[in-house]
Amino acid sequence: MKIHLIEGLAGLGILFTLSSCGSMQDLSTVEKENTLPVVKGTSSLYRQAEIPLLQVDASAIYRQMLSYVTPVPESPSAPVTQTEQLTAYIDFPAGGVTVNPRYGNNRAELEKLRERLGRLSGFPAGRVQSIGLKGFASPDGNTKENERLSGSRVVQFKDYLVKQFGLPDNGLIQISWEGEDWAGLGRLLSSSDKKYKGQVLSILSETSDGDMLRKRIKALDKGSVYKDIEKTFFSKLRRMELSVTCESEGMQPSSSGMDFALLSSQYNSSPDKLGLNELLSLASLYRPGTEQYREVYELAAYRFPSCPEAQLNAAAASLSMGDSESARFFFQSVENDPRSWNNLGVLSLMDGDVPGALSYFRKFIPQNPRLARQNMELAKQLTGDNSVDR
Repeated sequence: MKIHLIEGLAGLGILFTLSSCGSMQDLSTVEKENTLPVVKGTSSLYRQAEIPLLQVDASAIYRQMLSYVTPVPESPSAPVTQTEQLTAYIDFPAGGVTVNPRYGNNRAELEKLRERLGRLSGFPAGRVQSIGLKGFASPDGNTKENERLSGSRVVQFKDYLVKQFGLPDNGLIQISWEGEDWAGLGRLLSSSDKKYKGQVLSILSETSDGDMLRKRIKALDKGSVYKDIEKTFFSKLRRMELSVTCESEGMQPSSSGMDFALLSSQYNSSPDKLGLNELLSLASLYRPGTEQYREVYELAAYRFPSCPEAQLNAAAASLSMGDSESARFFFQSVENDPRSWNNLGVLSLMDGDVPGALSYFRKFIPQNPRLARQNMELAKQLTGDNSVDR
């Protein structure tokens, strides 16, 4: 829009619009009128001024040109079996075997275990097939007594899970016990910065007799090494390890009966455990063009490269963020899919290939005539090419 400013003798300013406000200019540039006549008195005096027009954000227009696909619901996939390793550090009084939630840090440990077991058994269409429960004791005391304690404690812990967590007592839980965990102590020492770790690791490598190991370690530095080990590491060795095997069946990417809060929690904690249908269902929670939508579809596209809907929407989401390189990667396997042609046209337009963009938009007309023609018109506006056909 060209604007001339004329100042008269009375100092009044009058604005004249010399071109129609309805005509479209090149939206990718800013047109300026550099020469503005100014009249004062009877003499002609001219000065120069610049009045820029509003600059249009081309990336915002590109986002409006994009199209997304709605995934077609798939049949439930074959059940997927997965095993999760859980650890609970349960405190017992000296010689005690009964699980007491009020003792030590047991309440927090039990609540954490309840939450993780609940997520596994309550995940949509998921069910626990088996739980392997193994008890470990720290190496304090004597070997025979620690063997007895670890066995009795794991039996009591199993009974607690059945009564308090509602797990079935039908052979689902299989128990075993290790007794003194000298191997675990070796692993903890290896990753520590204790000055004495070399001496202790050498002793651990020479014999497996628990009572002999205890005697030799207690002899180091007048017993100070053993006392420090007892204070630093023994509480981490008294534990219950659970190996939970569960089966997760496929589900439809539909909101019907879906616990989205649970699905979102699973995505945040273990996204690699989600199947394709779960990811497609989760993506439906987010608006196309948002970072969350892109993140979910990119994960689906990388993990399930044979799913065209995942590739198409991951490419569209990348374009919406201005990431043409990622979009090109996702387009590789779907460039012959007619549903990709509109967004391939947008990508061509972003690359400055107007003829290529128009070719894709024309090919997309059978898929969505209105959007295809609208994008052809926008291409004309963005490039200022009046020769673009409609």
